[in-house]
Amino acid sequence: MKQILLNYFQLVKFRLTSTVAATSAFGYILGCKINNPNDWTGVFRGIEFAAVIVGGMLVIFASNGLNQVVEKENDGKMARTSNRPVVEGRISINNARIFCLICGTLGIAILGFYTNYLTSMLGLISLLIYVFIYTPMKQVSPLAVLVGAIPGALPPLIGYTAVVGRIDEPGIILFLVQFFWQFPHFWAIAWLLHDDYQKAGYWLLPSKGGRDKKSAYQILIYTVILALVSLMPVYYKLAGIYSIAMLLPISAYFCYRSYKLFQSLEISDARKLLYASFLYTPLVFLAYIIF
Repeated sequence: MKQILLNYFQLVKFRLTSTVAATSAFGYILGCKINNPNDWTGVFRGIEFAAVIVGGMLVIFASNGLNQVVEKENDGKMARTSNRPVVEGRISINNARIFCLICGTLGIAILGFYTNYLTSMLGLISLLIYVFIYTPMKQVSPLAVLVGAIPGALPPLIGYTAVVGRIDEPGIILFLVQFFWQFPHFWAIAWLLHDDYQKAGYWLLPSKGGRDKKSAYQILIYTVILALVSLMPVYYKLAGIYSIAMLLPISAYFCYRSYKLFQSLEISDARKLLYASFLYTPLVFLAYIIF
């Protein structure tokens, strides 16, 4: 039983799912704060919040699992993914499909029943784009990163719409922050794993030259855009002016790490950029909430 549970934890990428679901929590809390700035803790509804986390995680479980079903052959070609449960036959393709179908259906139903129709539709859209557009597109074009950034940026918006029930300016800004963060984050991963990705025919770096100045330049440009977008909540008074005290040093360091990669083109600097990306969004969203 323990091994079976471990197999399914691997299938759904439980640790990754938890970090993605955390951005939904940030979106929910910010929605409460924006919707009722005078007493935003008073509208923090436990069941609704739990539904956002649980429903969102189930949708992400389905996305990650179906991704492994679709990519079984290619996963077997790469060292990083060759030990996944579907590749090794520890979970059959049929069982993985059924499990993911149950997770996805249940997750969307929970979001719809305990939050609202819009939130559940965003969850469904995220699942469909990730599995049926982003996943097959990875072998066709580096624009797959752009497409994949859409479902990757939806969790904060899903958390936000669960509170306010609409897509408005604050929700779009939260989406944009997470959207532009995807590029330096995933390109840093693609830089580290470029050779492994090539074995499966994936080309995820933005330049045809791979680990070259053109790719590093685009990473730097998108990091700068992210830094500017991250200041938008302050400009639109969605976060207090004092949040700049956190946002500026965090963004400056992230840009610095991108610039160092642009200078050196070294894998070690891509790894440092990746580590910086892990810290970036939690600290940025915390700045919005605290201030």
